[in-house]
Amino acid sequence: MRFPDKNLKLSIIDVGTNNILLLLAEKQRDKFEIVESKSSTSALGKNMKDRTLTQSAIRRTKNILGDFISYSRFFTDNIIVIGTSCSRDANNIELISSWLWKKYKLRYLIISGNDEAYLNGLANIDEFPHLKEFILFDIGGGSTEFTYIENRQIKRFLSLNLGIRRLQNSFGSNTLDKESQTRKLLQELPCQKKNLPLVGIGGTVTSLAVVKHELKDYDSKFVHRTLISATELSLLYRKIIRLNNKQLVRLIPFDPASSHIIATGTMIVNEILSYFNAEEFYISDKGFQFGILKLNNTELLELEERSHEFAEKKNEGF
Repeated sequence: MRFPDKNLKLSIIDVGTNNILLLLAEKQRDKFEIVESKSSTSALGKNMKDRTLTQSAIRRTKNILGDFISYSRFFTDNIIVIGTSCSRDANNIELISSWLWKKYKLRYLIISGNDEAYLNGLANIDEFPHLKEFILFDIGGGSTEFTYIENRQIKRFLSLNLGIRRLQNSFGSNTLDKESQTRKLLQELPCQKKNLPLVGIGGTVTSLAVVKHELKDYDSKFVHRTLISATELSLLYRKIIRLNNKQLVRLIPFDPASSHIIATGTMIVNEILSYFNAEEFYISDKGFQFGILKLNNTELLELEERSHEFAEKKNEGF
């Protein structure tokens, strides 16, 4: 894939551990304009054991990918499909990647956690100009990425195996064990900078913004740059853990399939704020797909090469 100098239409599909995201963008002169975005819950990592995806999860993912690819082709043939944490871990991910190539002639690019964290940084580096320095955290189903930005430069980034689905698969409904594991993993962060502004990315934090604003439907204009205090977060968490699944579905009607994991995701946010001694955090709805749009041709080719190298090592059993 190369970016033409102008008039490029692009579809980027993010295959996460819990959700699949579609982003359609069109390059006008030197800037990409967002045309449309969609999200659907695949729960790819649900009940994953011994690094093996379940057949039902694979079927759900193929169905959503097929719908998104068909929809994209009404707009463009320039389609990039990218897998993240769950795809990195799964030993049988070739059941999706080989199907994708055989049916659609599309490569399945699996990126590293560090690449994911770096792209998150690119996506958000200009989104919060009033912050001289801040730390991004992106809570996903299988991992959480951290990116430290100072003076609009990405200084450091790291990915931890701290994810909502990963915790659910390991500890089920045992909240105390999930909290303990989250605190243990956060100790792996090398950055000792505390009391810095935080910016959260991902389905959990954007859902919390929707709940705060009492929206019935997801609206990026309200969600992006929302500020939630630690006190508000604590109140939301206490509210969420008291609700049954039907009540949770009513709380986030725009994403009912994720209602059963929002409590775990909110717990992770709470622990991250506690670790960084933060009194509040901002919310961004711009994930790594928006970072892809900021890559030049050389950087995009380098990302593809690293993905191919990862796939080769994975096939060799490393």
